[in-house]
Order: sequence, then structure tokens, then C-alpha cells
Amino acid sequence: MRIRFKIVLLLVLSMVHIFVPCLTAQTVLTVKDAEFRTRWTGKQVDRETTPQYFLPDGGLSEAETGVTETSEQKANWMDTIDQMAQNLERRLRFGPLDFQLGINTGWQYSNQNSLGTQTDSSSSTSLFAATNAAATYEREIGMWSVSARYSAGYNYFFNQDYTAAGQGNQRNPLAMTAGIDIGYNASRLSLNLGATASSGNGFDIVSGVNNFQTAISTSLSARYVLTETFSTGAAASINYSKSSDAQTAPGQAAQPDSNQLTSSASIFADYLFTPKTNFRFVLSAGQDLQKLSFNAEQGRRYFDAMLQVTYQIAPKFSIDAGGGLGYVSDQDIPDPAYTGLRPVYTGGISYTPTEKTYFKANISMQGADIKPNLSLAAGWNMREKTRLSLSLYQNQGFSSLSPDQYNITRGVLGTISQRLIKGFDLSLSGGYEQSSYVGLSKIETTGAVQGPADYFLSSATLNWRIREWAGWQNSLMVTTGRGENSNLQTTFSSSLNFNF
Repeated sequence: MRIRFKIVLLLVLSMVHIFVPCLTAQTVLTVKDAEFRTRWTGKQVDRETTPQYFLPDGGLSEAETGVTETSEQKANWMDTIDQMAQNLERRLRFGPLDFQLGINTGWQYSNQNSLGTQTDSSSSTSLFAATNAAATYEREIGMWSVSARYSAGYNYFFNQDYTAAGQGNQRNPLAMTAGIDIGYNASRLSLNLGATASSGNGFDIVSGVNNFQTAISTSLSARYVLTETFSTGAAASINYSKSSDAQTAPGQAAQPDSNQLTSSASIFADYLFTPKTNFRFVLSAGQDLQKLSFNAEQGRRYFDAMLQVTYQIAPKFSIDAGGGLGYVSDQDIPDPAYTGLRPVYTGGISYTPTEKTYFKANISMQGADIKPNLSLAAGWNMREKTRLSLSLYQNQGFSSLSPDQYNITRGVLGTISQRLIKGFDLSLSGGYEQSSYVGLSKIETTGAVQGPADYFLSSATLNWRIREWAGWQNSLMVTTGRGENSNLQTTFSSSLNFNF
């Protein structure tokens, strides 16, 4: 009986990994995030994203990539430098605590300079230097596990007139990210606490200007297995984001600082009908709030009840679907258009047949949504030296530009990475995002601000991994023009990167 209970419990927990409380829709890396962070330097440890996107080697470093030589082929002076680099790396590791340092130096060209929402089409170049640092802590003590991460990076352009990344204090991109996960896993009880934070400046494609953004997220979940077939649990999350210091053109009205807060909580009960089929009943509630610098706080509150089923077709292939009823109410939104009782639903597929292939898709209409959310992420490591990835998405939230409206974004993002010869990697990435704005009030809002309707970006990177600690990176990026400029912005950079 004890062995049978353990087997059933493992099946339950394996399904939980796929089928977690649906407080938020499944998310993928968006074009907005990719563009905003594209000039950040160093690791970004606050989130897990498909590693291929916009990385020097397209994620191929997960395989063996270094240029290896026999001792006879190595010059003595290179042997000495390798030994010095290895000694430095060892000195940065203290048991479970690991420090990493990076220094980049190079040259960058841009055919546009940023002047608020306007641009100067004259080309300019600048030498630059960047530093980055990261620290990670990994520890398991009995049933407890802890993972803590922090990273920071700063990029300095020596040409004071070079403003491809923004003016003033945004001319030199600064970024910090952090994350922590604490878990407790016993035979019946499991607890998970997670928190992430990021802060930095970049180009916001929704508002069409450079600004500074801060984001903080926390989540807590608990699960208790009562019997072989029945378990229960709860989850809660809070997400805060702020955009500020928007650089508008001279003579134009300043864009407001936008503060957004989403919070949610749920309780659920699971019934393992068969070893492959799980039923879940979920009660959830939450609230989305926004505060613009010139406007009163607005919000949307919701309550959902949903029955969901997960069917595990194979150990690495599962589908889930659910439906129910929800209720939405608005705060300080005149004559609201998207409130009251309405149906809610969710559906998803997860298929990871091998370590080289994955497919995950989700569609949902729940919470404060006014349109369905959609996400799809797929990847294929065709060969040891080739990998492909693709993501599609539709998501939504309060507009950061005007009150009483939601911003709906739809996008696609893809990458192909190829190892040319040993140590040389070519990565091609591209993405397109479209934005639309929907009024939350039945009253037609006059003078509502809307950002650019769409945005395009593409990049090509050739990376030569000279040594384990040194590389030469050449990147070309073409994007939609800044502000009111209809010409594409072209940026090229060449740099030597040293990482220890």
C-alpha cells in the first residue's frame, strides 16, 4: 500500500508541474521586452526565457562551444592567460555562492539619434565600455531549497553626442535584475515562494519613447495531499510595474508616470480520477489597478469559479481545458463596458518529447481580460549545430498612456541559430508586434493618447568564442524608426567580451 501511494503521489506531482493554478496566462518573451532590454549588458536573472532570443550565440553555448587545442598547439603566453583566467574564476566561487564578472569594450554605429519622440537622422558612432556583475546562491538543506540571483550592468558611450539609446541619464543603459525562489517539498506538503525584480532604461515600443521601468513580482503557492486521489492548495501573487522619465519631444506634453499593480489569489481542490486524468475546481479573485500621475486610481476587480481537467496522454504530453463563470466590476471608470457576469475558460497543450523539442500553447479568457490571451512557444534543435524557436502571443493590460483604456498587443518572435565552424556561431532573430487600444468605458473618450500601431525588429549576430573567457561579437540590428521618424533605425556594434 505504501509503494502504491508513492506511485500515485508522483503522478499527481508530475501533473501539478504542468497544471498549476491559473492566476495568470502563460507568457512568453514579447517583442516589447526584447526591444526594451536589447541594450542591457550582462545576465538577466529575473526571468526564465527561451535562451535563443537575441543572445550572442543563439543559446548554442548549452552545447560544447569553446575552441579547444592541445598543449602542443597552445602558445606559452596563451597558456599563462588561460591559467590566470581560471584562477580568477576559482577565486569568485565560495561554495554555494558564485560571483561572475564581465567587461566589454567596442564600437557602435547608429543611423539615428534619439531626441525625445523625435530623431536626428544623421549617423554617429561611439566607442563604448560596459561592465556587468552577477551573483548566484544555490543551496539544498533537507527538504528546503533556496536559489537567489542578482545581476547589474552598465554601458558607457564615450561620445557625448551619441544618443541612440536615449538622452541624458538614459544615454548610457543601466540595468539591474534579481530573483529568489524558496521551496519546501515533503511527502504531502509542498510550499513555493518566489520573487523577482528588474529596473533599467530602454526604448518602450508601446509609448514610442525612451523611459525608465521598474517591475517587481512575488508569488506564493501551497499544496497538501490529503489522500491518494485528493489534494488541495492555494496560491497568491502580486505584480507591480512603473514606467517613468519618458523622454518626449520639446514642446510636447510630458507622458505621465504609470503605476500598475495586479494582485490575485486562488484556492483549489484536485481529484485524481485516473492516473492520467485530474479534475480541479478553482475559486479565484483579483484586482488590477493603475495610477497615472495626473489621474485618479482606476481598477478592475474579478471573481472566477472554474472546473478544469488535465489529461496526460503520455509522460511528456498533456492537454488541459476548463470553463466556468466570472464576475468583473470596475472602479472609477465611467459607464464601464466590460463588467458583469461572463463565461471564463482556459485550454492548453504541453508537449516536450525530447530535450531538443518542445511545444507549449495556451489560450484563456479569465480574470479582468476583455479579450482572450494567447501564447505559443515552440523550439526544435534540428541538429547539434542548429536550433530553431518561435513564439506567438496576445496579451493585455491597462494602457500606460491614458485612463479608461486597455492596450492589446499581438506579436510573433523567432530565432534560428547555426554553428558555422568550431567557435563561430551565427544567430538571426526577428519579431513584429501590433498594438491596439480599447476603451473600457461606453462613453467615447476624446483626446486619448495611443502609441505606435506596430513595431518591427530584426538582428543578426556573429559570435566568435575565442576562449572560454573571451569572445568577439558583431551585431547588426534593424528596427522601426524612433518617434515620428518613418525610416528604419540601423545599429551595428563590434566588441570584445571578457567574462569570468
